[in-house]
Amino acid sequence: MVVNAISPQVDKLVLVDNASANINEVQSALASERYVWIKNDANLGVARALNQLMEFADSNSFEWMLTLDQDGICDENYVEKLSATINSNDDKINNIAMIAPLIIDRGEVGSEIKSTAPTGKPLPETEDVSFCITSGSLTNVKSVLAIGGFNEWLFIDEVDREICLRLLQNGYKLVRVNTVELCHEHGLKTITRKVLWKKVVYHNYTPFRVYYQTRNLVYMLRKYGSAYYPQPYKRWFRLFFAFCVKFVNEPDRIQRLKAFCRGLREGMAIKL
Repeated sequence: MVVNAISPQVDKLVLVDNASANINEVQSALASERYVWIKNDANLGVARALNQLMEFADSNSFEWMLTLDQDGICDENYVEKLSATINSNDDKINNIAMIAPLIIDRGEVGSEIKSTAPTGKPLPETEDVSFCITSGSLTNVKSVLAIGGFNEWLFIDEVDREICLRLLQNGYKLVRVNTVELCHEHGLKTITRKVLWKKVVYHNYTPFRVYYQTRNLVYMLRKYGSAYYPQPYKRWFRLFFAFCVKFVNEPDRIQRLKAFCRGLREGMAIKL
């Protein structure tokens, strides 16, 4: 369990709950004076939860916050190894905002294990990167708060990538420690279809997620352009191609179509 693995490694463990139906059961199972609960009356989204963590850390004089979700698996020396970078005298980690591990994605059962880094060649111990996920990363609290925190309008999808882009634009650095690994599992089952001569594998999200994925993708393409995706026009094409592949044969395709169209409309309408 994530909580049991990370609890001995940190000074304080803060858990944010976005109105879970079984919150009383979970809280009873995790009863400890070392745990701090932030309980929201409604689902306020991932971005709001992350901001609540940053605000708690700042008000309690913590400089760094390790953020985790339910599918990140840390070893017993994880925090010690990752935080060693903070005390390094290497000039290239000055003005650092996030320290990330090497993500190992186990994916589906029987699937090939994938890494965030290219395989087949040696990696430096640490390196500057342009993106890292918040799960498993150490975040400098002051840096994130200085640029306005996580974008709560995004709610869930693209929250990680958006904060990374803003941090970089404001002169901060993202560093990946390639000697520290975090096992990460996606959790959703994949669907495989054959489109013309090509096999297409994708995750079958609910209409709720389809709306946010579409809306936020459109927003990111409009706001950040090539900084977000090197060839934006290709991402626009993929958006509509994915719509055709994913929704045509699904049983709830009408709901997905409505969610997609609503997301597209609102993503185009939001002022940048």
